[in-house]
This record gives sequence, structure tokens and C-alpha cells, in this order.
Amino acid sequence: MSVKPNTDDPLHRAKIEFICLGRALMPDKDSLERTAATLILFGVWAAIVLGPMFFPEAEPPPWELQLGTTAVAFLVLGRMWDIEVERVLDGVTISTDGGQPRDDDHED
Repeated sequence: MSVKPNTDDPLHRAKIEFICLGRALMPDKDSLERTAATLILFGVWAAIVLGPMFFPEAEPPPWELQLGTTAVAFLVLGRMWDIEVERVLDGVTISTDGGQPRDDDHED
């Protein structure tokens, strides 16, 4: 028996996302400091970048501050959790043959 989640309710969806975030960042004795720092950094980033969307009386910060904060947050989080572009790109296959099958015996 399965229960269909109520995905139309934004509060229910936010609750599900926070549960998933908590499970992804579940601290152990080796990563407790990283988890706490990640949550604090994510909270500061969300307050600066996403906060004005939820409070109409708040004026959004300049785009330079939003972009800079986002870049620093993702750079620091990537370093803390050892997520680097080179490691991600190593798992991505990039084809330069235009999607055509290779046939070494056939020459054009």
C-alpha cells in the first residue's frame, strides 16, 4: 500500500525537502563540524539570496552580492564535502563526433 504525497502543498513539499537535506547531511563523529558549518552557510546564503522572495517588504540585494555569495557558498561547500568540478566531469562522457556511430573501416 502506498500513499500518494500531496505535492501541491508547498509546506508539505518544504517539509519533505528538509527531511531529505537532513538525511543527506546526517552527521557522524567525523563530519559533525562540516555538517554544522554547511547548515550555517546554507542558512546565510538562503537569507541573502532567497529571503527577499518570501518577504515582500524586503528589498533584494544587488545582483553582485547575490552572485558573489552564491559563488563563495558553492566553492566552500564543494571544498568541505570534496565535490570538485574535475571529479564530476570525469564521470561525464563528452562525445565530439556529432552523435554519429564510429566505423573505423569506412572512410568518407
